[in-house]
Amino acid sequence: MKIKVNYDFTHFELVGAADTFEVADGVKLGDLLRLIDAKIMEAGRNKGIETAFKTTMAGDQLNACMVFINGSAPDLDHVLQDGDTIEFVYGFCGG
Repeated sequence: MKIKVNYDFTHFELVGAADTFEVADGVKLGDLLRLIDAKIMEAGRNKGIETAFKTTMAGDQLNACMVFINGSAPDLDHVLQDGDTIEFVYGFCGG
């Protein structure tokens, strides 16, 4: 299956704006996020950039971000479908 990932600006310097992952049938959102985090951490090591606040997961939960699949916010056990589009939104505040 092909899953499109649109990264948040938090990720741009590490992995660019978008990517496509090829994964097996039955892969869950949490599994894909772990693959994405491995890519983020490797890019951080190669570029000398700290990634603690740039990964999508912290243990078994989201790392200060929301994840949307085709515009909906599922749980980490959601089974992905061919052609899904993943998007990230990290918390922000202002005043």
